[in-house]
Amino acid sequence: MPHKIPDLELVTYSLSRRNDVSSFCCENTDLNDFLKNDALINQEQLINKTYVCYYQEQLVGYFTLTTDTIQVKSIDNSDCVDGFPYSKYPALKLARLATHESFAGRGVGSYMLHIAIYLTQKVSNIAGCRYVTIDSKPESVGFYIKHGFKLVRGSSKKEYPVLYLNMQPIVEELGPIESLDPFV
Repeated sequence: MPHKIPDLELVTYSLSRRNDVSSFCCENTDLNDFLKNDALINQEQLINKTYVCYYQEQLVGYFTLTTDTIQVKSIDNSDCVDGFPYSKYPALKLARLATHESFAGRGVGSYMLHIAIYLTQKVSNIAGCRYVTIDSKPESVGFYIKHGFKLVRGSSKKEYPVLYLNMQPIVEELGPIESLDPFV
């Protein structure tokens, strides 16, 4: 088994025209095609935001975030907000996550997932965002469950099972973020 790449040796950037993504290759042709042909266009149209991950100046993965909602009735009661008056919660969707096939099994996917969760926490400081959602490929469900995600009720038999992560326990563990700095 290949050795895990230390997190401190991975670097994540927002996708830009400077990034050469032409050599990226994971095991899923749709994910390869999205990065090479659609990610930057969608980003410029404010549809989603893609982040690229590098190890020793080599592109080893990417992930894409977009806004979402999740039905209140779709999640476990233990993850609900008491007295919430609406039918949907605000969420951020992890729309894509892919690791270059040469770096699979080396911790790159977990690192990018943690960065996506960190970014969701940053969004929640600006606008409120309670959950991370994912429309997972069936073969990836175990990976997300291992990282604390739960299946949405009734979605396990769908072509792309839906999972969610409740951000509240993570935010509570990190503690309050307060600043006296002026908003600029």
